[in-house]
This record gives sequence, structure tokens and C-alpha cells, in this order.
Amino acid sequence: MSQAIPRDDIEAAKLFDQARSPLALLRRTAARRPDHPALIYLRDASDPQPVTLTYAQLLEEVEALCRALRARGVGQDDGVPILLPLVPQAVSSLIAALTVGVAFPVNLLLSPEAMASQFKLARAREVIVMGPHPALDVRERVDAAIQLLDSEVNLTEVALGASTPGAFSWAELLEAGNTGLDVEPVPDAPAALVHTGGTTGAPKLAELTQRNLAAAAIMAGSALGWRDSDRILTGLPLFHVGGSVDMLLSGIAAGVTLMFPTALGLRNPEVISRFWSLVDETRATLVGGVPTMLSAMTTSPRADATLSTLRGFVTGGSPLPAELKRKVEEISGKPVCQLYGQTETAGITTAQQADGGYHPICGGKPIPMMKVAMGGPDRDFKPGDTGEVFVSGPNVFLGYRTNDGIQGGPTDGWISTGDLGEVTEDGDLRLVGRSKEIIIRSGHNIDPLLIEEVAMEHPAVAQAAAVAMPDAYAGELPVLYVALTPGAQVSPEELIAHTGERIAEPPARPKHAFILEEMPLTPVGKIARYKLKQLATEHQVRAALSSVDALETVTCQDNGARQVSLHWKRTPTEEQREQADKVLADLGLELM
Repeated sequence: MSQAIPRDDIEAAKLFDQARSPLALLRRTAARRPDHPALIYLRDASDPQPVTLTYAQLLEEVEALCRALRARGVGQDDGVPILLPLVPQAVSSLIAALTVGVAFPVNLLLSPEAMASQFKLARAREVIVMGPHPALDVRERVDAAIQLLDSEVNLTEVALGASTPGAFSWAELLEAGNTGLDVEPVPDAPAALVHTGGTTGAPKLAELTQRNLAAAAIMAGSALGWRDSDRILTGLPLFHVGGSVDMLLSGIAAGVTLMFPTALGLRNPEVISRFWSLVDETRATLVGGVPTMLSAMTTSPRADATLSTLRGFVTGGSPLPAELKRKVEEISGKPVCQLYGQTETAGITTAQQADGGYHPICGGKPIPMMKVAMGGPDRDFKPGDTGEVFVSGPNVFLGYRTNDGIQGGPTDGWISTGDLGEVTEDGDLRLVGRSKEIIIRSGHNIDPLLIEEVAMEHPAVAQAAAVAMPDAYAGELPVLYVALTPGAQVSPEELIAHTGERIAEPPARPKHAFILEEMPLTPVGKIARYKLKQLATEHQVRAALSSVDALETVTCQDNGARQVSLHWKRTPTEEQREQADKVLADLGLELM
């Protein structure tokens, strides 16, 4: 079956000329296939009659919301924070908010203080938030955040069960859209803010225009090979570009059906426990999720699921271990394809086609309308080229909105990604590391993925991550963190032996291995490497100061592993303080 958007620069550019905003893309698809299901929402993991919105219904709701937000005073520069899980209202809220103002889909796990600082930076005017929920206290934290602001903010509640007495409801918001106001897209206007850092410290938000988002949607749909008949099961949250652009907006551009497996998506244990049956029941053709979500799928028994409609899996956001790819493909009998992108390019730069064919592990080819260069913007992209990845295209963001203004935007249309790569003989981009994640041991550059790939070959290992531990002699040492498959047992010593036997280069062999009950994850399901770096740093400092009996605990700053705090059982002696200062100095650490 042919693609909805051909993988061709000319065809992609032609569509982009016709539709330079997400609303324009939605209007185009709704005119082309009004009665086709746009969204299917499963309220629970066994929902026999899921909620369905056609493209005509979705467009009608989005247009009403555009008028309602404008009637409630939202202007083109006003921020609209959206704190909703994977529910249909999150989709219409996102498209309407980015059309009349600046949509800001927010991480649902933020503290009130972090929310307040980000609301302020986003110039929040209207907040759309989920109502009370037994598993998520989002509404309570949003109320606390608004109390910390020095400006007035309107609030709309989307009830997922019980509602808050007196709250302005979703139905009332839609009713406010019964006006004669005309709302049209402004392609070059700032349209969305996406958080790119951790959850603490000064906020840094990537600013994307309507034009950026429409371009990325077309580019992703074209490169990944969406078909008119596709039914894509996605568990990626909409506060991440992987969920909001690579899946949602690209799907709308192509006219596919997007399916949300409950509000919690693929983070819902009930969904994972019956995942393969769910694929059959929903007649899914593709499944989208980050590698950690794929790993969770492998723990679910396939049983008698036929997977007859399934064409494959689409993943990105973090490196795909070869062993995980093998496991998924072995269990399902279907291929895993990858995409590569960053928040700064609205989530897409290169991609493999989800065409049902098997692909090697790599990021794929540059997508239509995208320029990729190795080592600098004036360099080529041809087989054998290596270096840092630089990119340019209509999806490249405006810059980071910070408390000090817009920073870090493109230079002559180009941005550096911080990723290190090489071009294969077939013209694909293969990532070989990230400049900030490379472990430098006595001058040797070590790619964490080398260690992780070997660790994942052990049958007891479900997830693996290698990070740098500070060392007084070598500068940094590679250490390994793993989470085990259910019921498996293995010792750290066995893991060290397993990796040491299989890694030819001695500097790359991990010094220590640590077994965790579960791997720390970011809200979108990536391994939170910064937390592992903190654990490694704390371990090393404790080991180096083990003889100081006055020391109680060592902690790292939340958003970095180079600054530490020492907590004492009692007032340390001058000699103990000097010893602690010397250890920290030798390890290149700072005392908070």
C-alpha cells in the first residue's frame, strides 16, 4: 500500500506550501476524510467500546476551542500550560492552544515550585488541567503553583472522574466557543514551548513556531512512511515532541488513526500485562514507544496473539540496545525501526521507514527537507563522514526561552546537536555517542553504548546504562547500572566478568556494576542518566571517605553530579574537614 505522504523532497515541500500550521494540516485531512477515525481512546486496558473521534469531530472541537480561548483573552503571545495525560482533550487543547497562543504541554510530575517558575516563563494566561485522579495529584499541585504566581491565571478542568466543586469545566470552555470570532493560523508565530532540561533549577524551554511544527509533522509522516490505513498505538506523552509531533501531528498530516491505550499509555501496568492481546484487539498496524517501553513489552507473554495487522515498531529518544531489538523482533516476529531527532528540530532529523522490512540499528536517512552535516555546517553528509551532527531545516526551532530571553538559536539556520555520528555505506546516520555522555578514562573516549550492548547480552539483564564515575587517577571510570528481568538473579561480580570477557579494550571495561530494583526514568520513559551519575558520584565519595567516621551521608545536586553535599553525624574535626576537601578536589567535585 502506498504512503500517505511520499518520501520525496518535492512532494513534502508541496504539501508544506499548502499547509504551514498544524491547524491547516488538520483542516486539510478533515476535508479529505471527515468520517475517518482520528483518535481512539481506551479508558481502561480492556475497554470494549473505546471513545472515538473522527477527523470532522476533532476539527469541530479544535475550532470551538480556538474561539473559546480567544474569547477568554488568550492572545498570540500568551502561554497555555496543558497538564493532561493521553486523553482526546489533550489533543484538541494542544492544537487550539498553539494556534491562538503558545501551547505549553507540561510534565505531569513537576513540583508546584517548578510549575510556577515555568508558568511564569511561559507567560501563562489559561491553564488546562486534569481533575482529581487517584493515581496523579496533578490538580492539587497546579493549584499550589498558581498560588505562587503574581499574575492572574484562568483555569479549566478536564474531569477524568470526579470533578472539583466550582471548577470551570471542559464543557463550559467549549460553550465559550459559541462566538462569531474567526481564528486563523499565524505560521511564523511562536506556537509551543517544550521543556528540554531536568525538573529542577532554572527552566529552559525550546520555542517552536506553527511553521516548525507543521514542517516536522510532514517530514516525519513522509520519512516514516505512514499509510492512510495505519492505526498507530502510541504511549508517548504529549509534553514530549516524540508524542506530540512524531506520532500525533505527523499522524494528522497523513490522516492515520492514533490510538491511546488508556490515559497512562504504555506506562500503565495493566496495558503492558495484556499488551499483545491489545495489539490484536485494536488492529494496530504500528506501535510507537521509547526503548524502555519496548523493554516492558517483552515482559508480557504473547500467548495466542496473532499480531496479524502489525507491521512493526517505531522507536527513538534514546539508543536502542541490539539485544532489546532482537528480543522484540523475536517475540513479535515484526521489525523495529528507529528515528532520530531532538526537541530543537521538533523531534525528527533522520528516520528509517516503517515499511515492514528489517533494518540495522541506526538513525536512518535524513528526512525530506532536512540538511544534515557531519562535523560542521559547511561539511558533507556522505558515506564515511564522521563527527558531530549539525542540522538545518524548516523544523529547526527559534531558540531557548530563558529568564534572560531567547538564547541558543540557530546560526545561519544550523544548530549543533551534541551527538557524534558516522555515515554508513548505505547513507544512513549511525550515532556513535553523545559528547556529554562520552566517558573519558585517562584520555580514552568510551562510548557508553559499547558497555550497554554487552551487558544486555546477559539473559538476566532487562535494562543497562553505563555512566562516568569521577576518579582521582583516571579522571572518569565507566560503571554499569542494570535492572534485571523478573525473577532473575545475578551478582555484580558476574556482570563485571561478563562484560570484561566481551570488551576487547581494557579501558572500556566497567570498574563497578550496580543492580537496581528499577531503573530511574524520565517522565517520557528514557533512562535518567543524570540520576545514575549522581549515584556513581555519591558511591565514589563515600568510598573515598569511608575512614571518616563523622560523615553520615553524601548527596549530589538534583541537576548535576559535579556538586555534592556532605552531611555529618557530628561536627567534624579540622583534620576530617581537610581530608574531605582533598578528596573532593582530587575527584574534581565542588562542595555545595
